[in-house]
Amino acid sequence: MKNELIKKKEYLVKNIPRLIHQFNYRKGPDLYFYKKIISKIRTNSLKNLLKRNDFIELLYATLTSWDMNARGAKMKYFDDFKENVIKNKNYFLELSKYKLDEISKNDFLEIKEILGKLYDNVDVMQTKGKLVSNSKIMHYLLPDLVMPMDRKNTLNFFFGNTNESKGKFLEIIECTYYIAKEIDLNKFVNKYNEWNLSVPKIIDNAIICEQSLKYRKSK
Repeated sequence: MKNELIKKKEYLVKNIPRLIHQFNYRKGPDLYFYKKIISKIRTNSLKNLLKRNDFIELLYATLTSWDMNARGAKMKYFDDFKENVIKNKNYFLELSKYKLDEISKNDFLEIKEILGKLYDNVDVMQTKGKLVSNSKIMHYLLPDLVMPMDRKNTLNFFFGNTNESKGKFLEIIECTYYIAKEIDLNKFVNKYNEWNLSVPKIIDNAIICEQSLKYRKSK
């Protein structure tokens, strides 16, 4: 990793416990649909879920509730969205057996390569940019492996700008891997906040808390 990313990784390893205790995020349609899709993932096989139209619709609705069809972003029509997700199902299924905090270094290198291919192939937006939409879809389907990313919080935290790229996506993935190996984040899962539903999401929540004062509990 680059020196700046190592510093960011070290900062999070040290401060995640504090940030998670301070985190106080909004509750609305975004949380409702998120909890619903994570519950489906936890109680069904991904292979079976991807055969169900209602699950793909839930995936579509969750992405919409997470502002991917607002603020200048525009998603593709559902039929095209579904076609692209199904086209990439083999990548999703291959990756679904992995958890960020449990994989070996050798496995990680292989996983990172597959995630790069998946990043190239997932294409669900009419507007430009793939990092935000693709990372969110990957997180919904692979909640224990991939962290959702955005421009305002994630990219600004790691890089100090909001420019998207595949390289940045993979660098963030690598950084989250080393964070999960250095600190036990499972002790925060399903505790302190309804958004703390997986190890990758806890890292994301800590970054949001660090970047946005409005999402910290008042003292």
